[in-house]
Amino acid sequence: MSERAFWVGTYTGPAGGGAGIYRVTRRADGSLDAPVLAAEAVCPSYLAVHPSANVLYAVREEDEGGVTSYAVTGSRLREIGTRAAGALPCHLSVTPGGGHLLVADYGSGTVRAVPLGPDGGFAGGPAVAEGHGSGPRADRQEGPHAHATAHAPDGTVLSTDLGADLVRSFRIEDGVLRLAGETPLPAGYGPRHLVVHPGGYVHVITELAAAVLVLRPAGGYARLEIAGESPATADAAGDRAQGAAIKLGTGGRYVYTSMRGTDVVTAHRVLDGGAALKPVADVPSGGHWPRDLHVDGEWMHVADERSDTIATFRIGPDGVPVPAGTPLRIPSPVCVVPA
Repeated sequence: MSERAFWVGTYTGPAGGGAGIYRVTRRADGSLDAPVLAAEAVCPSYLAVHPSANVLYAVREEDEGGVTSYAVTGSRLREIGTRAAGALPCHLSVTPGGGHLLVADYGSGTVRAVPLGPDGGFAGGPAVAEGHGSGPRADRQEGPHAHATAHAPDGTVLSTDLGADLVRSFRIEDGVLRLAGETPLPAGYGPRHLVVHPGGYVHVITELAAAVLVLRPAGGYARLEIAGESPATADAAGDRAQGAAIKLGTGGRYVYTSMRGTDVVTAHRVLDGGAALKPVADVPSGGHWPRDLHVDGEWMHVADERSDTIATFRIGPDGVPVPAGTPLRIPSPVCVVPA
């Protein structure tokens, strides 16, 4: 396989030791070149790539948060625009057609859709949907905490709310982010991230319950139903575990999750076209506090935030990641996306 590059978002001071957004290149043998600082930025803790334009987006995870767009120029990034966000924006995604950037604001509990032009630049002010509700965990669920968005095949935007134990469904219509429906999840689970499987099911990793929920559309994605639940790890996670990332493997035959506290990445075998998951192996993450992971064909890269490392794995025919080489030192990595 030829060389591949990816972008790494980091926490900067005082939350971490990063300096901004880095570019890392993986060689054909799986080894990683030294990171290159592509752009200085404040707490670019989550990144997203435009599907057709050569543009990268980053949150600025602060109390008065924002999002920034960058033109990609080789191994460097050139800032081309900014927009205000809510408090502590923590996740980004771009609609499949490239028309909007979705922002999840953890602190304010809001979700916003920022219109994008054909060149990937910001093209107007955001449509904002307010959150509501709370959960039984007073320390984490005192109010709404939007945490991530994903995109259903029918154009519905799905968003997890860790604070209210909900998945919300939105439609972007006439410049407005309209609430289409809400799906209550078990109390105290704290849904964090989610993916839409090619079989149509939605897989949600929970941060507070160390579980993965499988949801199915009920006549469309405006309303979902719980189809099943599986452990987020193959072995007992324990009280220290906090679910973090969930990503689809190539071909949709496996789903991968990361678990902070126990510092493992888990391979889940997909059953019945996505209707069920079976955790088959826990693999040490290669560092401490695996906040994000990126699957690229037979390769996986894990961002271990608190050990300041990116660990590389090769995914075997059985779907289980196998460590490949020495983890790369990089300060406070928390997000990995393809370049």
